[in-house]
Amino acid sequence: LSNNWFPQINLSYSSGKWGDANMDGSPDLFLMGVNEFTNQIINELYLNKGSYLEIDPNTIFPSLINGSNAWGDYDNDGDQDLIICGRIADKTASITRFYKNDPIGRLTELTNVEDIPGLKAGAFKFVDLDSDGDQDLIMTGWNKIEGRLITRIMRNDPLGTYTPFENQINFAVAYGNIDAIDYNLDGYKDFVISGADSVSDYSGRIHSLSSKIFLNNNGNSFTDIQEIEGTRVAKFVDINLDKIPDLIVNGTTKIGKDSSSFTKVFINNLDQTNNKPDPPSSLTAFAISTRAIFTWGSGLDDYDNPTNLSYNLRIGTTPGGNQLMSSSTNFNNSNAGQRLIREFNEIPHGTYYWAVQTVDGSGQKSVWSQEDTLFISRLVTSTQSLPGVYYSSAGWADYNNDDFLDLALTGVTFSGPSVTNLYKSTDGLLYQDLGQDMNSFFGGHVSWVDYTNDGNLDLTLTGFQISDYFGGRGTGFYKWENGVFVEDLESEINLDNNNDGVSDYWINGGVNGHHWGDYDNDGDLDYVQAGWDNYLQRHLDIFYNDKGILRLDTHQTNLIPIYPGIVQWVNLNGDDYLDLVTVGSDQNEELGLRVYLNNSNYILSKGLTWDSNLFGVTAGAAAFADYNSDGYDDFALTGLNRNNQTITYILTNSINRFEVKNGHVLQGVFFGKPAWGDYDSDGDLDLIITGQSNRDPSLGLGVDPITIIYNQQSDGSFEIDNTLSLDSVGVSFTQWGDYDLDGDLDLFIAGQKENGDVISKVYDNLEGIENPNLPPNPPYGLNDDSIDDNQVLLQWNKPIDPDIFGATSEQSLRFQIQIGSDEQNNEHGISSGKYDISEIGTTNLNRKLVQNLSEGNYSWRVRAIDNGLSASNWSNTEYFYIDVTPPVLDTIRANYVSDDQVILIIKFKEDFYLNLNLDPEVFVTHPSQPDLDKDNKIDSIFVEKQSFNGDEWAGVLNLPDNYSGKAIQINISNVEDERQNKFEKTSIFKTPESIISQFGGTAISEDGSATLLLPQNAVEGDVSLKLLGQNISPDSNKIEFPDGSIILISDLYDIKPFNLTLLKPGILRIALRDTVASDTLDTLGTLIPFIGRISNGEIYNMGGSQLKINDNPYVQVQIDSLGIYGVFVSQIMLEYDSLRIDSLICQPRVFSPGGSGSVFEFTETNILYDLEEPSDNVIVRIFNLSGRLKKTLKPENVLQSGHQIINWNGKDFNGDVVPSGLYIVTLEKDDAILRTTVGVLNR
Repeated sequence: LSNNWFPQINLSYSSGKWGDANMDGSPDLFLMGVNEFTNQIINELYLNKGSYLEIDPNTIFPSLINGSNAWGDYDNDGDQDLIICGRIADKTASITRFYKNDPIGRLTELTNVEDIPGLKAGAFKFVDLDSDGDQDLIMTGWNKIEGRLITRIMRNDPLGTYTPFENQINFAVAYGNIDAIDYNLDGYKDFVISGADSVSDYSGRIHSLSSKIFLNNNGNSFTDIQEIEGTRVAKFVDINLDKIPDLIVNGTTKIGKDSSSFTKVFINNLDQTNNKPDPPSSLTAFAISTRAIFTWGSGLDDYDNPTNLSYNLRIGTTPGGNQLMSSSTNFNNSNAGQRLIREFNEIPHGTYYWAVQTVDGSGQKSVWSQEDTLFISRLVTSTQSLPGVYYSSAGWADYNNDDFLDLALTGVTFSGPSVTNLYKSTDGLLYQDLGQDMNSFFGGHVSWVDYTNDGNLDLTLTGFQISDYFGGRGTGFYKWENGVFVEDLESEINLDNNNDGVSDYWINGGVNGHHWGDYDNDGDLDYVQAGWDNYLQRHLDIFYNDKGILRLDTHQTNLIPIYPGIVQWVNLNGDDYLDLVTVGSDQNEELGLRVYLNNSNYILSKGLTWDSNLFGVTAGAAAFADYNSDGYDDFALTGLNRNNQTITYILTNSINRFEVKNGHVLQGVFFGKPAWGDYDSDGDLDLIITGQSNRDPSLGLGVDPITIIYNQQSDGSFEIDNTLSLDSVGVSFTQWGDYDLDGDLDLFIAGQKENGDVISKVYDNLEGIENPNLPPNPPYGLNDDSIDDNQVLLQWNKPIDPDIFGATSEQSLRFQIQIGSDEQNNEHGISSGKYDISEIGTTNLNRKLVQNLSEGNYSWRVRAIDNGLSASNWSNTEYFYIDVTPPVLDTIRANYVSDDQVILIIKFKEDFYLNLNLDPEVFVTHPSQPDLDKDNKIDSIFVEKQSFNGDEWAGVLNLPDNYSGKAIQINISNVEDERQNKFEKTSIFKTPESIISQFGGTAISEDGSATLLLPQNAVEGDVSLKLLGQNISPDSNKIEFPDGSIILISDLYDIKPFNLTLLKPGILRIALRDTVASDTLDTLGTLIPFIGRISNGEIYNMGGSQLKINDNPYVQVQIDSLGIYGVFVSQIMLEYDSLRIDSLICQPRVFSPGGSGSVFEFTETNILYDLEEPSDNVIVRIFNLSGRLKKTLKPENVLQSGHQIINWNGKDFNGDVVPSGLYIVTLEKDDAILRTTVGVLNR
């Protein structure tokens, strides 16, 4: 086969038969064989697509060869079923498979056909042998079980069940054919079987050919009346045109010899007259849903009874045409079978011209009947069965996530009760979901929206509510929970401030009484409503979405409450903020259109240029859409204006106002609901309106209901589509939606007809049969680079909508966005990707601003929606992160590689990414003596960068010769992350990891507020000391201090290891908190700070001396054990540490005030002593060995009792460093004098 219909394939062992599997009027092809190029077995159904054949993927057929197939309506349901046979790889196999066509176009294998034998090299013929109006079956071929050729004649009785005729025949062939006709004009079909009657090797080899003609004996038995040897093919045909069937055969007397082949004609010498049958009459045709049904009365014949007659059907789109079904048929065949009805599925809308002819049992055809016509509207009544309602609102949405639209329906039934029902779409039909239990609403509004951001649609309703305990205006939020809608009682919509059992915010504003939109740009959907509450108070309320709980926005103080209330979130001016459009009457009964503009502070303000009293309505409704494709949303408005006149306006968005352009004043209606949709798939939006067209003062609901569809023309004007036949309804609701996924917009209508009947109807759209609306391409070029603090501007490129007969312009495309949160583990966490088919949550911009995002990782994607409500595939998913936290310091490692060189490794803590293009600035100062060269300026030693990768920075510090000790203050700045969050300048204090016993040393806390000096040989071996601050809040004492009489005025420090015992006293210094130094001490008056040690929940007073280092207040004390220490003041007496009031010690005993600054030497000594009572009368005098006084020292403050320290820096009265040598130290306290010595060693 080689043409535009089918790719070229060379087949062997092939068999192909045409049949209209999907009942669309175009013959489809079932093809069997072996592809000689690929050696692949083909058993496929190819569907006729009008200009090409396409494989049907719905049924998987077995891989059979050496077989055949046949189409026939065995169950008389009007569609063609299929039987196939052949073998698999096993050449001895013989297999038959029977497929039922149900539903139409879907072939499903029958498993209850045990009496039908398996065949190889078989042939089939569906024919009515017993003249009962159904198709019996003749089959012949090779059968493995019997190991021979067999023929079975099967009776179809009861209908759809095959059993063998009682009297079978003893003649069978392989690779044969069967033909049947009433050749003797007795009203029963006779038949001929021809083919290979002698085979071997499981029918692999043929030895002879033959045919036999069998006479049908009144449908009970079959008599062999003639054999024609050598026949391969035999067919009945009226050769001599005497209206009596003759026979033509073809074959060979010797297989393999061309010269022995023959074709013979056998003339039927029956001496009878056969008249042509009469044509049918009473032609009737109609369309329902996607089906077109043609029926006719029986024809008449002189020999055949009506049940044995067959019919040909001719249907065209022009008079006498054959476009849908051709009048050309083979002799002794019919294209409509024996039934008096022919159904077509999914044929295009338009006008059809058709006629029928009768075919009798002998193959004779009548003349054609008189031609009739059928007009099929674009919109036809569907087969859906729904309860009729008025005061209705409804909504299409796929709430059970099976990709098919379901329906929510509210309203009042004909008998009076109101309903709120959900209908799930299953196999193309809407069935009530009986698992739902919701309050009944009517006369209000329905919205599907995922306001809980769980990826499942929730349901919101406003209107008049009827329940067991309440009748009045109501608002209902129902959350999806595992397939069941549960009433939401958490949201503030249910606030009942006066506790009367009726929420203050249950209202009804009409069919547009509430709406959803992300007005605060945080990604989730917020709620607005307007109308009267149950106390007849007007409302215009905005509720913001707080993680699925709706909370009243009390900051919106510019809103004017209205009733009735039409509300809609809409971006009027093309910025990044949703504005609010309202239509209704204020407390002064002033009807009007009022607009509230939104901005970056998310407080709505009056849009004065937009407001208009001309567009105020009651009993009204609105539908918003960008009908003119200029990128700005317009809307259609219906209702009664302030003069009680019916109106329908199309209001065009002129950027700072709405206006009605020429030709956009349409037929006025009220108590209806308009809806926009591209029902003809030409790319632009059309408009349907329903409602009452006239007022009747005696009937508040009005009269003269109408339904009109306005088709938008290429020039933007609107014309009534008069080709449609739709129910006219008032007090009504309409909505478009492609519920059957066939590529066009179907229509839901509910309301009251003029005769008082109430209906709920779905009209199927047939536009998609020839002009399906293809979905747009997905958006591309997603960009999330515009991130500022906790907000992001997501942007994308608009795609193309494929153009067949009309594409939606780029300006008219709308977009749905989905934003997920990794931290919430929810791909719908910020903006749900689950939408209904309305405009809720969509934007016509190619960007979306999202703010107030928490720190974390996010994913996002976008899809496009065209005017036919077809959604593109989702775009590729992109990712971004929000980072509002600056980097902080994690750890610092100081590796002292020599006396004067330190490797610093600084690790930052950053949850995302540091800016590696910005080098941190790191420098070191001395913790206590930052002025190294004594020029009254702080000296900074810069650390040379070695590397900066990821979150780790490394550098080399070279200490100068005049640097004393190894303690360093590391200052870090100029660090930021990729979101430009600035690292707070930080200072950290470091000392060597280990203190060498022989030389002593200093350990310092990371905050630099605590130091511990150990003199030489204070510990038995080298030791690692850690001073760990507990970071206690200044407002917290962390310890149960009695009556607040003990106050912690520093941090607490864990000095570890706790079990270390000092051989010599160490010097502990702890800084007071900045706030304590200036405030608390003044408040405490004469209380003196002391260092306390906490042990077993008790505080022991260690005493301590106050001093200042670089103008910062410290307290220092000698300690002989490690533990938990802090600085306190107390109003009560505490137990002291053990005191040695007669002891005076200098630590270290040798120090180097004028040395080279070796890190193993100390530049000052600490004079240690104890006081039994507080005293301000303490003097230290230092003499050289000649007895000359070199220095006098006195504490700056009144001393607390306990351990005390006075520091001597090795300088005399003139500020000069004393020479090396031994010095005598005396301490005078009250009436006692203590003495000791200290050594000075300068290098």
